[in-house]
Amino acid sequence: MKFSESGLPSHRLVESAFEYSQKNILSRVNDEVRIFTQQVNMSFTQNLMMLDLEKQAGGMSDEEYKREKEQMDRLREQQIKIGPQLIEKELRNIFVTRRVGPAKELVTHADAPGPELLAAVMLVDCVRSPLDYKNVAEKFGPGVADLVAEIVHIDAYPSERVQNLGRAGVDTKRAYTALMISSMEQVLAQVERAAKAKPAQKIVFPPGQEEQIFSDARLIWGADPKLEKRFLDAFNKASTAVSSPYRLEVDAAGALEFVKGATAGPGPKIDPKKPKPNDPKPPGNGSIGGDVF
Repeated sequence: MKFSESGLPSHRLVESAFEYSQKNILSRVNDEVRIFTQQVNMSFTQNLMMLDLEKQAGGMSDEEYKREKEQMDRLREQQIKIGPQLIEKELRNIFVTRRVGPAKELVTHADAPGPELLAAVMLVDCVRSPLDYKNVAEKFGPGVADLVAEIVHIDAYPSERVQNLGRAGVDTKRAYTALMISSMEQVLAQVERAAKAKPAQKIVFPPGQEEQIFSDARLIWGADPKLEKRFLDAFNKASTAVSSPYRLEVDAAGALEFVKGATAGPGPKIDPKKPKPNDPKPPGNGSIGGDVF
């Protein structure tokens, strides 16, 4: 994806973060190919063992065994050959949806987001080690680095999640809201893909997911009313798509409410100051910018 196609404002810092983030995610191709190849070979080995057992049990002739094994060999070769192309395509898609997507949400729906905020939200997933953080800080400066660090810190310490979200800076809360919106959009996209590929498959939120999203959103509520209106719409659309009974609404005082069904009610009592040990993680692998489920 070219920066000119991103829909982001023309600014040196924003463009630099865009290019850095795209280069970062594409650098994972070789590692992902290695993992993919291992999985293909493992699957081949397991299937071959089953084939050997069937032959030993007298379930097939030598000719049938040879033919089945040749088909398995061809399939493995085809998968390994096309793997790098498919992996790069998927990584580019992740870059557009999970890195550029939140930045575009800020541009479209937030109240005058600055270039540091737009840069930071595209760089969050680039930091996986202290050296990654050092590189980001050196290239983009302390303003961007501090925002990235605060977002990463929130997801790195689940037991301190409530405190860290509650005391986060305004721009961190806006970035986090944009990342949650992006996750809701990914839910909608997943439902659409499933409807086309596997119409009988039902996509649902993991148990407790809606409650966790509400708990997080309530802690950062009030940072950007315009962006929060967009989040409310994104959550309710995703909730409807997965047939969840829960909705998020705003009461007369502007406070966020968690309600069941179409009519607003008191909803379950959730104390954000007392998280349960087994509370589900936010969308993704412990990170708001990760996979949906």
